[in-house]
Amino acid sequence: MLGLGMEEMDEDEDEKIMVGDLPFIAEKDFLLKYGQKFSLSFNDDKQLVLTALAAE
Repeated sequence: MLGLGMEEMDEDEDEKIMVGDLPFIAEKDFLLKYGQKFSLSFNDDKQLVLTALAAE
């Protein structure tokens, strides 16, 4: 699970990452699966799209 940094973080299970200039909170398992680099964009319906970039 990945959420905006406004949510409360569980320090044992979560990690704070930055996507652009926005803080996000992600479960450590999510980051292991998808990596730590993401991009943000909008689709044709003006909905926010988060894309995982290649894990290093």
